[in-house]
Amino acid sequence: MIGQKPDVLFHHFNSIGNKNYLLYVCKLVEKGFKQKIQPIYIQTNNQQQAEQLDKLLWTFKQDSFIPHAIVGASDLDSPVQIGWNENQFHPAEAIVNLSEEIPISFLESKKIHEIIDDDEVKKNKARERWRNYKSEGCQLDFTKSSN
Repeated sequence: MIGQKPDVLFHHFNSIGNKNYLLYVCKLVEKGFKQKIQPIYIQTNNQQQAEQLDKLLWTFKQDSFIPHAIVGASDLDSPVQIGWNENQFHPAEAIVNLSEEIPISFLESKKIHEIIDDDEVKKNKARERWRNYKSEGCQLDFTKSSN
């Protein structure tokens, strides 16, 4: 993807509980998977959140199947990879970022979804990421989301 910068969409929630927040991520990943966007990398805050999301992706919908794995597990060919800042997957066609850090391979992706809740500290970190993406020439957009 030489020369083309990723599109970055910031999803902002006014108020959302942790479970609803992760369910939103599952629905977003399911939509991308059904559109044959692969691989999708989900960057979480830490290993605990990665494991929580791993379990939720298996159970969030009875009629849905999203093959996925935690980065470093045996299934490196899985179309959806879940990691965290110290355990990242790349390159990915799309990234869903739940962490406060920009994924290391963001310039290799076509689309990045930044998921932001209504915590002031997290919003300030998101503003920093917005400025960083903008300085790299990424196309930026913003949406208010609800679960």
